[in-house]
Amino acid sequence: MVNCELLGDVRGVQLYSDGRVVRTSKPQWPDCAADPSFEKGEIGCKDVILDEGTGMWARIFAPKWATVVHDASSTGKHALLVYFHGGGFVAFSPASSIFHGLCSGISHKMGMIVVSVAYRLAPEHRLPVAFDDSFVSLQWLQSQAKKSPMDRDPWLQNADFSRIFLMGGSAGGTIVHYMAARSIHSDLSTLEIKGLFPVVPFFGAEERSKSEIQSLVQPDVLTLADCDTFWRFCLPEGTNRDHEYCRVPSAEEIAKIDPMPPSLVVVGARDVLHSRQVEYYEELRKAGKDAKLVEYPNRGHFLLFPEVEGEMDYSYGEMIQFVNKCSTL
Repeated sequence: MVNCELLGDVRGVQLYSDGRVVRTSKPQWPDCAADPSFEKGEIGCKDVILDEGTGMWARIFAPKWATVVHDASSTGKHALLVYFHGGGFVAFSPASSIFHGLCSGISHKMGMIVVSVAYRLAPEHRLPVAFDDSFVSLQWLQSQAKKSPMDRDPWLQNADFSRIFLMGGSAGGTIVHYMAARSIHSDLSTLEIKGLFPVVPFFGAEERSKSEIQSLVQPDVLTLADCDTFWRFCLPEGTNRDHEYCRVPSAEEIAKIDPMPPSLVVVGARDVLHSRQVEYYEELRKAGKDAKLVEYPNRGHFLLFPEVEGEMDYSYGEMIQFVNKCSTL
């Protein structure tokens, strides 16, 4: 019997030299079941299939009043937020308790309909599969927008397809950027993407950044070793961290995304990836894009989550201002 070497283990995902992937039965954050009944409060959620061929799905979160249509011409439309979860392109899903709670909270506090996307994960599905799947979610929304309100998914009958926002944390923040880049090359004419929320976006490179070096002395909940393993699991075979899917895009590359919706870049000063996230913001500005940086001085990589109550309230305030501003553009 050939010995099989363990190549890496991160967030309960193990990759072996024979290509075998083992996922722990006890993930870091347990899954939450979808509950469309509204029996536990004003926010409900349900799962929908976006692509029958791949089994790709999403979880829709909506306030109860947003799912009730009194007539097809109702003017009480709700902005849509498409959310892409984090996990280094390797772990978690919209059902993971941390992301389930976050999306439920956004829907509740901001009155938005949230579509949380379950893209396929590496190492079984290496990049660009996560980008491809995430774009399928926008195409699915476009197919819904083209229908008459009464023919759409019932929970999207009150959706305002002219006010769509893209948000993602960590790897999801990186997906947000790539969705903006892809959208200009595809016909999404029935959708209006008004704003982008890249939250602690996940970037890397072979050369270590200042914050990565500092993290070796003051490690965060996301360590440099975690980052390296995530990239080893998700990048195309035979590539390294200088690959375009990993590195911070340059101002010249960003300038080609025209038009590009305004961005609210959210970072934590203690994040192992802080230097790269600030670099991303600076490249946006160099490219002449409308971008604002919101920095939490005492937070690391996982900052915009429900358990950080005081700062979550502050984040909602920033988000509301940003949504209101972008909705008028």
